[in-house]
Amino acid sequence: MTIAERYQRSIMPVQPMETSLQFSHGQGCHLYTPDGREYLDLATGIAVNAVGYSHPRVVAAIEAQVRRHLHLYSGTGYQDALIDYAEAILTEVGAGHKLFFGNSGTEAVEAAIKLARFVTGRPGIIAFRGSFHGRSLGALSLTDSAARYRSPYEPLLPSVYHVAYPAPTRLSVDPDQALRLVQQQITSLLETDIAPDRVALIVLEPIQGEGGYVIPPDGFLPWLQDLARANGILLAVDEVQSGMGRTGRMFAYQHSGISPDIVIMGKALGGGMPLSAIAARESIADAWAPGSHGTTFGGNPVSCAAGLATLQVIKEEDLMDRAVQLGALALDRLSPLLRLDAVRDVRGRGLMVALEFAGPQGGALAPRVMNDMLNEGVILHTAGLHHEVIRLMPPLNIDDESFGRALSTLARVVEAAARG
Repeated sequence: MTIAERYQRSIMPVQPMETSLQFSHGQGCHLYTPDGREYLDLATGIAVNAVGYSHPRVVAAIEAQVRRHLHLYSGTGYQDALIDYAEAILTEVGAGHKLFFGNSGTEAVEAAIKLARFVTGRPGIIAFRGSFHGRSLGALSLTDSAARYRSPYEPLLPSVYHVAYPAPTRLSVDPDQALRLVQQQITSLLETDIAPDRVALIVLEPIQGEGGYVIPPDGFLPWLQDLARANGILLAVDEVQSGMGRTGRMFAYQHSGISPDIVIMGKALGGGMPLSAIAARESIADAWAPGSHGTTFGGNPVSCAAGLATLQVIKEEDLMDRAVQLGALALDRLSPLLRLDAVRDVRGRGLMVALEFAGPQGGALAPRVMNDMLNEGVILHTAGLHHEVIRLMPPLNIDDESFGRALSTLARVVEAAARG
């Protein structure tokens, strides 16, 4: 019996399988099958493996911590593995914040919801269409990228309000018009649906992930921060996919110059191990009464050791600068595809790169391209509300030759698919 057959007999089918491949191990930017086939992975576990598979420093950090202990409930006593990483992360977020560790991005979003409601005493939350914040009930109430995620689980969390995200191609307007449209929607929401003094939290992805790697217009995040502060509303940025250096800054919100009240982290934070966190301003964090929230596995020492090693590699090997350079290369190599009627947009920031297909056929073209690239030995991932976007999220330390070859192959495959 194959691994696939055993899987199908043992595992619930609720999570779809994107390929029929069986993998034995990974090394660097490649995955390998038991029969020795090699695949270049430009999806990295959905932006989790920021420095690729089996990076020697990450492996060494895990091995060293495993010899000490695998798990110590963080409420039992103080441990250096957790605080070493917390201090390193807080250095990147900035002074005046405190951290709470969890296990997944979804769990971090839940923690942000609970913290905001506890501290403000308000019920309301504003989120954005096209967003993905997780699948547990609270986080799912904020997620708005697919009806199939939400509909079977209603009723969801009350007092959650969605407005459009300023996505020019989705709204079929230019960036300035997209910005004005969303500003008007939020202003109207606060005038007609919920009073500002009843809103606890505004949550947004500084670059939408599953929504299609959408970069909002300049000025949107600063405007949102000003609105929130003027009304005593907390502002949280969901950096689960965009954090850990992927955009050329440690966190994507740092491109806009804002100082959010809460930063939500996950995916690459654990260096391939399960880990998430929220960082909140001290005045907010200190108001969260002991016992009001907790976790058994959050801040697991092995995950913290792997995450700290990953962060050190990112900084010491200048991988944020490399993300900028390789992202620019990707845009340069893929932008000529805009001459094709089937290609609507090529965009990106650092190594969050998207190629969006146009029109009704976009939702068919992107999966076809993903499958054709798999036949070429390259693993990709789709995004967008209709799966009309191909997103590239390779390891930040991918080598020039592998990435360049993948871009050339992608351009060729897209041309062939677009022409029939």
